[in-house]
Amino acid sequence: MVLSGGWLVFALVLLASWFALLCRSFWKLLRERTNNQPGVRNKLTLVGIGLSTVAVGSLLVLHLSWVSPAISQHLGVTAIRTLSIFIFGPTLAGLILSTAGSGRVRLLGIGTTLITGLWWFSLLMTATISMGAPPIAGHPTNFLVPQGYVGWVSVRYGEKDATALEVKSGTRICRISDVGLLRTSSPVEMGWAKDEYFYYSHDGSLHALKDTGWGKGGMIWGGSNEWEQTPEGTTPTRIAQYFYVGTEQQYQRAVSSNESRPFNESESSPEKP
Repeated sequence: MVLSGGWLVFALVLLASWFALLCRSFWKLLRERTNNQPGVRNKLTLVGIGLSTVAVGSLLVLHLSWVSPAISQHLGVTAIRTLSIFIFGPTLAGLILSTAGSGRVRLLGIGTTLITGLWWFSLLMTATISMGAPPIAGHPTNFLVPQGYVGWVSVRYGEKDATALEVKSGTRICRISDVGLLRTSSPVEMGWAKDEYFYYSHDGSLHALKDTGWGKGGMIWGGSNEWEQTPEGTTPTRIAQYFYVGTEQQYQRAVSSNESRPFNESESSPEKP
């Protein structure tokens, strides 16, 4: 998952210090090569440390992008894929060359590449399991559902004739209509963010809705996205996001009866408890 808060600060300080150490070691080896003309194995160590520096530097840039969801979203999936190449490629090559090198400093290259590889693999696997997307930071979203509403909710992003989402203190606000529908011109954000769900009343009060696993009293179920068909290699601009609001039993009943999802404002609202 994407780091935030104190853990992100700790990771940035650690990576920056690590990067500075590698830069110093690389510069020292480069000067020794210029003065003493070392053998082939020493040259391999030099290149291995250099590649390790590139890998850690790329990992540092990735974490810096998480400081602001706006920056992370602006960079997008393409930038993350590019950074992954600069992390994975130098890590693998640096490990091989550092192992074949000589001197105690090569241990720095070996240790760096092993830790960098495990770090990146952990981020990638966690992102894939939790959200099925590259490790990109997104703005958290508060979904505000009318008090007492039970049924499917549809949020349709990228609708040109609709209004943009309201943003308060860095959080996007999705205020759902009485028929369980929200149309917005804002694009959907890819990546990790901590979303929350609430019932809202006309007096402005909010009541949190639990998003849990089975058998834990949750009220949010069946989250999914549907993309419009686009030419191969292009990113869809119109995306529909769905989730169900209700008890576990109500959700199972809706699925078994194939309850329809809201598509336009003229549709009637599902029954309320």
